[in-house]
Amino acid sequence: MSAVAHAYRYAHASATLAEAAGPRLSLATSSPQADGGAAHPYFFEGRLLQPRLCAEMLSAVHLVVGSRFFTPANSVARAIALADPVVTAGGELLRFEGFSACCSCYVRVDLLPASYDGQVVGKGTTNVDFNAPMRAALARLRDADGLSLSVGRDALALQSGGHEVVERKVALPLRWLRGMVEVQSYLAGMRHRFELKGLEALRFFRTLPKASTSRTPLWVVPSPKGPFTTTRPHPQGVRVTDTSRLRVLEALLPKAQSLAVHADEAQQASAWVLNFPGARLTLALSAEPWRGFSGEGQALRALMRMDDERAVAQVRAQLNWQAVIDTAELAAKLGVAASSVEDSLRILGASGLVGFDLAARSEGAEGRYFHRVLPFDLSSVEDMHPRLADARELMARGAVHIAKASPIDAQVTSGGTVHSVRETDGELRCTCPWFAKYQGERGPCKHVLAVEATAASTNATEGDR
Repeated sequence: MSAVAHAYRYAHASATLAEAAGPRLSLATSSPQADGGAAHPYFFEGRLLQPRLCAEMLSAVHLVVGSRFFTPANSVARAIALADPVVTAGGELLRFEGFSACCSCYVRVDLLPASYDGQVVGKGTTNVDFNAPMRAALARLRDADGLSLSVGRDALALQSGGHEVVERKVALPLRWLRGMVEVQSYLAGMRHRFELKGLEALRFFRTLPKASTSRTPLWVVPSPKGPFTTTRPHPQGVRVTDTSRLRVLEALLPKAQSLAVHADEAQQASAWVLNFPGARLTLALSAEPWRGFSGEGQALRALMRMDDERAVAQVRAQLNWQAVIDTAELAAKLGVAASSVEDSLRILGASGLVGFDLAARSEGAEGRYFHRVLPFDLSSVEDMHPRLADARELMARGAVHIAKASPIDAQVTSGGTVHSVRETDGELRCTCPWFAKYQGERGPCKHVLAVEATAASTNATEGDR
């Protein structure tokens, strides 16, 4: 299994500290190795207004990060150190996000200004230490105890001079890293399907099987009497395979105001957003647990269009840890088309530079991007996409021949075989085994990518004449 060595380096271990005013949760943040030992990021200091709820939400993040919902046949799951959750501070929000080991589940907790009494004093993204003693302390926490939160290096530790450095080296699977950037493209393509009140959602969850390893997909369908499940595809339903992946939400439902359910048009992924006063939790699931987000390829088309480097560079220059990026406003400011800004944001998302928030709705938009930089070395993000590299190689050696421009009719020579790529009803279809197996549901094949890019390049050249 391909992996990238990564070191989590903390000035001290995260802990709950007993103080006269009540317990304080001190979350240590990771310092990048390249910083030469500089001070750790200091993001937040304040008091949480719903201690027990926040503790349960943070525990849910760790539960997902520590879970594996699928182990490939004829193999044993490799024991790896857990990837500590990522925290982003900016725009008065704190966001904690992570991925399951199998890459089929993504989780994010957003703490909004109404959830705390304090100040986000820093802007940035890093890892936070989630150790066993701290998780055990969170499980015992009660609202009556109160809870203060520090995200960053403890100010008292800065003055003591005798702090301990905690370092854990882990091998992050490339699939995990690909999943973290790929899931943003899926979220951006989803639309709101239905919404349930918190108690209504809880009653429904209690009807689901306690454990599910069945490969039979279920459709969750809303109705006036409450949602129900069926094994038959339903136009108003949302597709889910292995409902055990939803269990992380059940303990939080009694306190939730609502559960909003989103899905993409092809029913290849779903997102379940729990809304609380001042906070929310987003859980995104791939179509099946054996299909990690890492292999879906939804961002490949955007990455192939990186030739418009000027637009991408312009959009990237405007990123400043915004909690919400207004596409129309940014397009007007830069004097470019809104579609160009959307493409640029999709590219930046696939590069780990922005995330997508389904709950950040506005007129004419289902959700919005937000700025954050994943605290990993993503300089070779394109190398994480084999189909992208293969498509570029096909173009470089002149393997693409376009016989007809509209509708497109092309041939691609690959591996000693000539594959036909034809446009049918506005969609490119290929004769290769990949397309025959997935029918475009897991992103385009390398031949379609190469033809699209070649056609776009040809059109641009002819337009300049």
